[in-house]
Amino acid sequence: MAFDGAFLSCLKEELESTLIEARVDKIHQPSREELVLDLRSRGCSKKLYISARANSPRVHFTEIALENPSTPPMFCMLLRKRLIGGRLTAIRQPGLERALYLDLDCVNELGDIVQLTLATEIMGRHSNIILIDSDLKIIDSIKRIDFEASSIRPVLPGLEYSPPPVVAGRMDLSMCSPDEVIDTMMKGKDGPLSKALLSISHGLSPLICREVSHLATRGRDPNIQGLTQEERHRAIFYLGRIKGAVETGENRMPYILYDNMKTPLEFSFMPITQYGLSAVGSQTESFSSLLDEFYAKKDAALRAK
Repeated sequence: MAFDGAFLSCLKEELESTLIEARVDKIHQPSREELVLDLRSRGCSKKLYISARANSPRVHFTEIALENPSTPPMFCMLLRKRLIGGRLTAIRQPGLERALYLDLDCVNELGDIVQLTLATEIMGRHSNIILIDSDLKIIDSIKRIDFEASSIRPVLPGLEYSPPPVVAGRMDLSMCSPDEVIDTMMKGKDGPLSKALLSISHGLSPLICREVSHLATRGRDPNIQGLTQEERHRAIFYLGRIKGAVETGENRMPYILYDNMKTPLEFSFMPITQYGLSAVGSQTESFSSLLDEFYAKKDAALRAK
């Protein structure tokens, strides 16, 4: 599944169109690594689901009702104290990083307006939800990471927040052109196009890199030194379509794939063709409804199995 930085960028715009200026009405923590924020804006209300679970980290609107524990966890109590009544002023994503920062204007115990940020990091087993103050100090997090677990990036109350590290040499498509990505890739180590593209790019998942290779080379995925001039141009063209989907919404589409057993297989912000006749794809109404559908059916299939 491709919950990469590019997908998150498309989802971010969906959230922004509804949530900016919304106020936090309720906060629930259904499980140890899940949050649900009830937000009200312009006469409508939305439930924002945030998960830091290793196998299904995500953030999106949800229509699925989740059972809450009788006694809310401490992190939930802290968020209720600090964030309820707060107004969401901005949603930020640095480039195609898999992190969203929800900035809120809240009222502290003295009645002053203070800015707090809820950092949502969608990074597999390293996913986390972190509350940060205006001085970039960590107030608390849904997962505390001590110095023994990580000497490079501990996450503990009182420490200064540092963003997720970016691998040196990776190219962010939101900050460069498709031509630059392909030119840099061609100067690197030889290998299959899909893997070479994955190793040089930041914010693109293996699924998207395989799809670019599949479309550019008609399913061959040759080593980059064996690419024809036409295949290079086609790779640049399809990277350009991804850049357009992320930046302008052109050709953007909430897309879900099912296998022959009607089990959710993949999701993306663009049609996926690499599976041929072994999968069936369809467009959904929104990125949030896509994620609701994908994970609800995925979880049901796993339970049945």
